[in-house]
Amino acid sequence: YQMERLVEAGLVRHIGTSNMTIPKLKLLLRDARIMPSANEMELHPCFQQPELFNFCMEHGIQPIGFCPIGSPTRPDRDKTPDDVVDIEDPVVVKIAKAHNVHPAVICLKWAVQRGQIPIPFSIHRHEYASNLRCTIEDPLTEEEMKELETVDKNCRLIKGQVFLWEGAKGWEDLWDVDGEITR
Repeated sequence: YQMERLVEAGLVRHIGTSNMTIPKLKLLLRDARIMPSANEMELHPCFQQPELFNFCMEHGIQPIGFCPIGSPTRPDRDKTPDDVVDIEDPVVVKIAKAHNVHPAVICLKWAVQRGQIPIPFSIHRHEYASNLRCTIEDPLTEEEMKELETVDKNCRLIKGQVFLWEGAKGWEDLWDVDGEITR
């Protein structure tokens, strides 16, 4: 409700959320007077979160995807043996070769054409322009978009284990994997 006061005071235009699951968003939508306009969440070809993505779209909440190319350079402390690297996925690589671009470009094109706003990490000015340009040039075909749906491995890369509370069983508790909010 404090963010709603900021909107009413004209200090902010929109309210956004981050890392909200469907159960948490349902509670928010039930109780909020001003609906969130965006939800930032991990979204990349190997972690498409179709249920959450569709829930957001159906409720007018813009999905904003962090780690849109996966997160191949994240710290080792955040990696697990089951993690995958999106830009090495054979389908992503094949489509990249067909477009004569780096696989990361395909991940960004996929994100934008899907309807999400990707926020790739970069510290280099030339990458900013390249990231923007690639999303409006040489779009993926419907067939390529369908192929990219098949690379979803439900592989969360940013698990959030650093945010665990006393009594949590594991990082899965953060994400309501069974559809219920863990307390």
